[in-house]
Amino acid sequence: MEQFFMVAIKEEGLISLVKGSMVVIVDRRACYMSYVAQRLLERLKAYPTMYEVNEVFVARMTLICNLGRILNGDGKTLVVRLFLVVFIGGKLVGGLDRLIAIHVTSEHIPMLKADNAIYSLYISIHTLVYSLYKYNQR
Repeated sequence: MEQFFMVAIKEEGLISLVKGSMVVIVDRRACYMSYVAQRLLERLKAYPTMYEVNEVFVARMTLICNLGRILNGDGKTLVVRLFLVVFIGGKLVGGLDRLIAIHVTSEHIPMLKADNAIYSLYISIHTLVYSLYKYNQR
């Protein structure tokens, strides 16, 4: 499945955007789910780059993915939609369901820290805690 996402991103000319940004959300135009993902990441002070693709592109990529599944003998589970797609540090995370799953288990915090997406927040909290500790030592 990841191959199809990367082909889609490369075909749309987004590979430099995905590789150059810390957090990227790719979704259809005017889809409210991208705003859900955006707000979830913004709560952690990781401000994602948003990119919207048109319905023709989404339909073409969904068709290609479904044809690939049928040809591989996995025609019983067809993909309905490929987008919303989230990338952290140039790596595909998945859709909104995967983003929420890693949010619940806190797996995304190390990913965001590794790519310095929330580094400044981490340093700010660390500095604040250290300052409070020093203040209480007086």
